[in-house]
Amino acid sequence: MTTIQTPHHTIEEILAEAGSVFETAQTIPGLLEPSSQYRSFLEKISDAMASDKLKIAVVGVIKSGKSTFVNAFLGKELVKRGSGVVTSITTRIQKGKKNQARIRLKSWDEINAGLRKFLLSAPDEVIKGQCSRDFDIRRTNDRKLLEKMYQTLTRSFAPDHGAAAPEIFSIRHALQGFDALKDLVKSDETVVCFESREFERVKDYTSDPDKAFYIKDVCLFVPVKDLDPHIEIADCQGADSTDPSQLSRILAYLEFSNLMVYCISSRTGLRESDMVFLKRIKHMGLLENIFFINNCDLTEHETLEDVLKIEGNIRQDLCLLGIEPELFSFSLLLNHFSNIPSKISKKDRLRLESWQKEKKMVQYCDLKSREFKLRFKDRIDGHHDLLIFNPMKRLSVFLNDLTLRIHIFVDLLSSESAKEEGAKQAISNFHQNAHRLETLVHDSLENAVQGLQKEIQTHVHQMFFQDKDGVLKDIQEYLSLVSFDIESVKDQGGETGFNGILFLIFKEFQRRVDLYVLEAVKPLLKNFINQQEERIISFFQSLFESYQVNLLPVDEYSGLKAGILSEDQEPAGFYAPNLGDIKKILGVQLPAGLFEAQYTSKIKTRVMAGFGLKTLSQFLFSLLDKRSTVSFTPALKKAARKIKTENQKIFKKQFEQFGTDLNTHYFYPLIDATARDFKEKTKERFEQYAVLNAKTERFFALKQSEKEEWKTLVLSLQQRIERLMELIDPFVSIPINKK
Repeated sequence: MTTIQTPHHTIEEILAEAGSVFETAQTIPGLLEPSSQYRSFLEKISDAMASDKLKIAVVGVIKSGKSTFVNAFLGKELVKRGSGVVTSITTRIQKGKKNQARIRLKSWDEINAGLRKFLLSAPDEVIKGQCSRDFDIRRTNDRKLLEKMYQTLTRSFAPDHGAAAPEIFSIRHALQGFDALKDLVKSDETVVCFESREFERVKDYTSDPDKAFYIKDVCLFVPVKDLDPHIEIADCQGADSTDPSQLSRILAYLEFSNLMVYCISSRTGLRESDMVFLKRIKHMGLLENIFFINNCDLTEHETLEDVLKIEGNIRQDLCLLGIEPELFSFSLLLNHFSNIPSKISKKDRLRLESWQKEKKMVQYCDLKSREFKLRFKDRIDGHHDLLIFNPMKRLSVFLNDLTLRIHIFVDLLSSESAKEEGAKQAISNFHQNAHRLETLVHDSLENAVQGLQKEIQTHVHQMFFQDKDGVLKDIQEYLSLVSFDIESVKDQGGETGFNGILFLIFKEFQRRVDLYVLEAVKPLLKNFINQQEERIISFFQSLFESYQVNLLPVDEYSGLKAGILSEDQEPAGFYAPNLGDIKKILGVQLPAGLFEAQYTSKIKTRVMAGFGLKTLSQFLFSLLDKRSTVSFTPALKKAARKIKTENQKIFKKQFEQFGTDLNTHYFYPLIDATARDFKEKTKERFEQYAVLNAKTERFFALKQSEKEEWKTLVLSLQQRIERLMELIDPFVSIPINKK
């Protein structure tokens, strides 16, 4: 296993000492108010560092060794491995204090909405008007309707036909998994936990596609000593699973991963399904951080030369895709068995002993395994340093701010009247300037926010109504080039009748649109939305900075300020709105319904209108009489074109509606909520100076001996801050561009 060496215990010590420093400061009237702000700040740092994990995705096709890699990486038999499909849902793994599995189940509304969508797009003869909008799989009659649809689809359309497969498999899993999960699924999303002795039960859920249909997320927490708490590793499903809908789930996780480990079986090398999947990953721009492992099956290969030949072929195939691979050849199972020799079965122990006799191959595998671990560690460490950098930098800003206050308090407690009066005047100026700036914020914020809203609205209009980036134009051009193998479709759906053949044409069209959106459209939309969110963050950061000028007059404590706070450590730059937290609180989500192909009754009518009554009669007769020489391929091609053109019109409306909804129901609420958060944060900061002015009056009435006692405490606190800053310094000195 790769051990990530990080000074995590030092970070914990820093946070604990910082908390103690702030608690001490709280006992000094006026030095640290309101105290809750700092306590909340430290809690948020801990939460942020716990949640902002480096995500490692382990991917590949079925039987490539993904689950074995995870087990070998963690040094224990954690996820199920074996032949066939053993991972039915992406399983996330994090460090925990004890073995615990958390399975988050979908809500009944989410489950029913997905199944209802299948029913509404089914051929007319399957549903016969029985599908209502209040479909609920919990009702016996609705399950019978679903069963009827499943039987019709499997009888009429071959399960291996790509167009119909998603519905076939999803419906089958929904029906077969219902009895097992019906008592666990609730109206809202729920979490089921397995701990201690029940922990192993999670494998029954992650390896069972019927149960996995009802699951939204699985996360395992395990007490692995060398697993860094800032790392999450995910065992993904096979990219060539018989359930094509899994592909979108895998790619969804990859979008937010920091690193990928791609497993390839040495028994097969790169398969066609590998090539297809890697092309999609490349098209989405996700190949920047990826390691390839040629998982050597030592039972399969006679000599080291055989292994090297396979490795060379894999490297050549990857180069054909324009990939310069970091490729490592070693046996994942050998590593795994070697990690847990006392826990493997007698049969596996014999396999291990047999492999160890192949000294050349084992030596080569060990060498490449060590090389991989070193490269893997370097890559992780680079990401890890940046993960720690931001919260430590923010903590240093707060401590520097507190140091500035301490210097003023030292003068406030001085025996020299001039220094005492200077400190008193500085505190009074703090209060007056804060009050003026608070008024300025109140008067100008609304107009400033309106300007931001108009700016975002302009970008949305350019993107979705003027098609500035050519998203709509590109998909229209793509659709114009889409063609169908009509003869193949006729063979597939010949027994289903005319409606069945048209349905198959539509499903093939829908499949191609979905893949195009996944590969070409979603990355562009994600980039656009990220740009607008960055505009929102930058706007409020700049606004906060502009409102912080002259809180400390130039002629008072200017030298002190310059000495304590460097340019990049000004408290003014501390505010950074956390849009992630704000979105969670608001519950805002991106709009749905973009480029969703439709086969409505209106479209069916228009398609049918292209056929005369005589043509339809001849078509039906030809289906029954195989000796008929009448060709209806041109007519079906015309129907396919009609389906495309009707959906092109729908797509334009969907694209514009997506832009409207994005602006109205996503960006506007986000800006309004961030503005409220901004006002609260600035108000808190202004209140600090008001409280400071009110609370420090008592110090002027103290006896000199009492002042000396407070001064000793404050100076002791300053020394603690200096030592704390020495511990923080290595973390905030990390170059920003470090990889």
